[in-house]
Amino acid sequence: MKRLLVCLVFCVILRIELVHSVLPNILPKTCSRTDPNFERCVKAVVEQIRPNIANGNYGPGQPKAPSLEPIYVDRPLNIDNAGFRAKLSNVTIKGAGGFVVGRIKLDLENKAINVSVKLPNMLVNGQYNMDMQLLLLRITGQGDFELKLDDTLCNLRMKYLIKRSPSGEDVVQFEPIQVKLKFVKGRFNLQNLFNGDQTLGQVGNNVINDDPLVLLEEVRPAFEDSLGRIFTAIANSAVSGATELELIPL
Repeated sequence: MKRLLVCLVFCVILRIELVHSVLPNILPKTCSRTDPNFERCVKAVVEQIRPNIANGNYGPGQPKAPSLEPIYVDRPLNIDNAGFRAKLSNVTIKGAGGFVVGRIKLDLENKAINVSVKLPNMLVNGQYNMDMQLLLLRITGQGDFELKLDDTLCNLRMKYLIKRSPSGEDVVQFEPIQVKLKFVKGRFNLQNLFNGDQTLGQVGNNVINDDPLVLLEEVRPAFEDSLGRIFTAIANSAVSGATELELIPL
């Protein structure tokens, strides 16, 4: 899905609800947990502050937050399955700022927030090193890659606990955030396949793009794990020092 994807919208919710400590300068309104139209309220506020979410700028006097545009994956993604080995590095994701909020569900009893987001258009760039068997073709290569993703679905399961701060307050801290991605449409462009053989490289890209979901499913767990770590760090930065009532006011 503020640094992502998604990711993504969980950062929006966190910034929206921390009205007393984080966003007093730009919020058009606040959303109460007792509002029967809470979900609609949050969505409306998100739309109004979308530019702030994308660039991480929340107004004069507010600390600059990590932005959604772009997202930098902070470590290489390694995939090692039977018949498929790949390493993706220097990965950058653009387009997360165009997210569309789906469902937002509060589970106060279990101290959880469930969010679904749709990402209409994203562009992923980086470097790859790959050795995979796809159908009857063994595809190998290393170099730059580009991945265009359309209509990706992202579900976030965010559980939090209450901890006593050094100042004696009971404050919120998020547990590792669970990220689930569902890829709908994608298109790869892998440079330098087969040691730069242009004919074989085009064949390899065509074979992959005949059914890109096969390759996307291979890389999905690595993306989910990496984004989960990023989102958790961002979320805990966003709620640092906040109480549960500040996070989700009455």
